[in-house]
Amino acid sequence: MALADTSLIVLLATLALGFFGLVVAGLPRWSSPFWRGVGRGLQVLVLNVLVVALFGAALNDQYLFYSSWGDLLGARSPSVQVHRGGRSPDHVASKVHGPGFAAMATPASLPPLPAPNSRLQTYTVVDKRSNSAGQVLVYLPVGYDPRSPRTYPVLLGLHGFPAGPESFLRIPFMSSIDTLTARHQLAASIVVVPRIDTPATIDTECVNSGSGQPQTDTWLSHDVPAWTARHFRVKLTRTAWAAIGYSSGAWCAASITMRHPDVFGAAIVMLGYFRPDFSSGYDPLTSSTLRGYDLVNLARKAPPPIAMWILTSREDSLSYPTTSAFLSVARPPLDVDGVVLATGGHRNSVFEPYIPTAMHWLGQTLSGFRG
Repeated sequence: MALADTSLIVLLATLALGFFGLVVAGLPRWSSPFWRGVGRGLQVLVLNVLVVALFGAALNDQYLFYSSWGDLLGARSPSVQVHRGGRSPDHVASKVHGPGFAAMATPASLPPLPAPNSRLQTYTVVDKRSNSAGQVLVYLPVGYDPRSPRTYPVLLGLHGFPAGPESFLRIPFMSSIDTLTARHQLAASIVVVPRIDTPATIDTECVNSGSGQPQTDTWLSHDVPAWTARHFRVKLTRTAWAAIGYSSGAWCAASITMRHPDVFGAAIVMLGYFRPDFSSGYDPLTSSTLRGYDLVNLARKAPPPIAMWILTSREDSLSYPTTSAFLSVARPPLDVDGVVLATGGHRNSVFEPYIPTAMHWLGQTLSGFRG
């Protein structure tokens, strides 16, 4: 029985009422005065333990202090490892509903690279379908040759807000990827880093807004993958595409992967959250459209067959509440590995030491990224 399961509260309440009834009725009736006193004392003790446990479970259900028994038992530890959902990554290879890469293709002859002698390429991508125009940075693996038939997995890197694609490159994601690739613990990969706030002044939270407004969900889940397929030699299968982000970029990585499992097989979520958190002055979602972006509800009712690695901290008031709720309801075929830190706020220095761990997990979990 899960710690955050409502049935735990029902069970504790039933036991507490039962023991209260025994105490009031004076049952069982011991013949010996000594054992009568001992029995009554034990009953009162158990009743008090049950009442305290009941109130603790109710408070945890309301405020989500702990997402699992392992989280609770490791509350005094610097970090707790959490696993929810499926145990085997094999289900990630299963077919899912959606167009996926069916309409995407890589031409025989690719457009020339803007900077042929550099691993870092810079583009401005315009797409009328999603009403988006933004910078896209592409970090190529060592030895990438557009004339070679070799294809590569794709890692979509998503920055925070307010920031831009360059901020993602300033964090040691690339150095970790290069190190693990050299050790054959991660497949050589193409890293695509698109701007997630288009225009840059709006905290889009990677959702599709109303008519004439940014369609960032479509931009990230369809337009950028299709553009990538037209410009680079990439594997066109969901087991070779993953998203990684931090803060609001982590929310975006979780959202596009959960909502578009036909394209993305895995997500790495670092200090992210699981419901959109718009800046003041801009909230394009109605109550009905918001439900479609409630990943906690999606994990509870219709979990997709994806793998996810999550990092959060109990002291992070932005990340922990919805992450804890998400962990408490995640179930197969969703496969979640998480690290819950006891301390640490919402800043880069908290998640940066865990980047190699997360990238190594990706290399072990998704077949397209295995070194």
